[in-house]
Amino acid sequence: MNDTHISYMLERNSRKYPSRTAIVSSQERITYEVYQDHVYRMANALRRLGVKKGDRIGTLFYNSPEELITYMAIFQLGAILVPLNFRLASQEIVLILENSDASLLVIGEEFVGLINQIRKDITKVKRIVVSGQGNSEGEYLSWDDLIAVEQNEPPCETLSDDDSLYILYTSGTTGRPKGVVITNTNLIWNSLNGVISGVLSGDEVVYYGLPLFHGAAMGGYFATALLGGTVVLEKSFDAAKAFSLVEKERITIIPAVPPMLIAFLDLPGRDSYDISSLKYFSTGATIVPQAVKEKLKRRFPNVGIADSYGLTEATGYVTILPDKDFLRKKACVGLPHAFVEIRIIDEQDRDVKTGEVGGILVRGPNVMKEYYKNPQATAETIIDGWLHTGDMGKQDEEGYLYVVDRMKDVIISGGENIYPREIEEVLHSHQKIREAAVIGVSDDKWGEITKAVIVLKSGQILSEQDVIDFCREHLAHYKCPRHVEFVKELPRTSTGKVHKREIREHYGGITMKKY
Repeated sequence: MNDTHISYMLERNSRKYPSRTAIVSSQERITYEVYQDHVYRMANALRRLGVKKGDRIGTLFYNSPEELITYMAIFQLGAILVPLNFRLASQEIVLILENSDASLLVIGEEFVGLINQIRKDITKVKRIVVSGQGNSEGEYLSWDDLIAVEQNEPPCETLSDDDSLYILYTSGTTGRPKGVVITNTNLIWNSLNGVISGVLSGDEVVYYGLPLFHGAAMGGYFATALLGGTVVLEKSFDAAKAFSLVEKERITIIPAVPPMLIAFLDLPGRDSYDISSLKYFSTGATIVPQAVKEKLKRRFPNVGIADSYGLTEATGYVTILPDKDFLRKKACVGLPHAFVEIRIIDEQDRDVKTGEVGGILVRGPNVMKEYYKNPQATAETIIDGWLHTGDMGKQDEEGYLYVVDRMKDVIISGGENIYPREIEEVLHSHQKIREAAVIGVSDDKWGEITKAVIVLKSGQILSEQDVIDFCREHLAHYKCPRHVEFVKELPRTSTGKVHKREIREHYGGITMKKY
């Protein structure tokens, strides 16, 4: 066994901490010793089904022990994991399975009906394994039956640091999803970055209501498990249940995207829960409004906030803003992780001056290998070793990063660049506004003008003019929304990001000619 391969992590932990709890779910508690036993059995079962090194294996699960056991079993064989987002439409799942050349699919029993509907379309998938009972007939093999008859022996595959571990398809907020290929080296260094940051350590108990099929959650899980931490899994997020689990399991860290943080703020009777074990809300995946952070600080003064910036192509982690810098560095995502470098460049690929806005570039051993079967996109994204993120940002004199916006979201009005995030920060500071997204809409005179799409807090009322007037108190007039639309909720991706492309499609067709 290669002792620098991610699969060795579990073998080491099973010897060092055999009785330590590795995974907690609503059905069971699994120690590291049992975890390793099940991984060996599953790896041997997959090998018996013909899985070999380099094969792509699709998975479709809610958060569960079976999901993590399957992940690690695939890694033990040197096969390549393709985790599927259960929130995708059926034809999107077909597209990913076909594009990734997945030959076998492992699913939770809740998804049998969905797979039945698309079975004829996933032409490259030869066999399907289903967790749970009663699914062993025909081509649907029972996960439980398979591991029950296998031996608890390591599969003894030759594993390399450069092995591809998984292909994670991007959420597609800016176009058709692309398969991000992450290697063993990427994952190990990303995990080390998470540990060195000081937020994670071997005795942490981490709650996961975020699904473990996307980059941030996967990166966080493996960083937790690297030193033998414990994860508490929930199939879906519920704020009250989460705080109940903090009390019961003495959870120390909750990774959370903005809608989850807002749910904690709005939770009735939140002070009745014993959350004294909780050290951090660890957040990222999308920009968290400063107003939300400040409310969290007031309502949960003993819980730190670790904000971060990352992306799938960097295995999850790029920067981190520790709690100690929270008040000193507003609307900031922090410093690069220990083994990450960043640059800010202009349109001529020249480094900009301190405080100037430009494109964010990232370099480090956590940067992806490639986009699967897409050499053109790879060449356009990784240039001279630097990952071109597609995000706009700036650095201050201490090197701290401030993400301004996505390049594709920048609004150009009358020749002026307008960054939606700046306007959204102002809108989020309004006491009656729960959430806001700003987009550009076509205009005959200015080319584009700004439009705000707003979710009000329960029971609150605002007019379009109220919103415009509020913005004019805090922003230059050319940045202020010319139109406001109130909605019940904002569309989001599975990772909690506001789905700007969908917002533009639904609310961006307004052409305003007179002011």
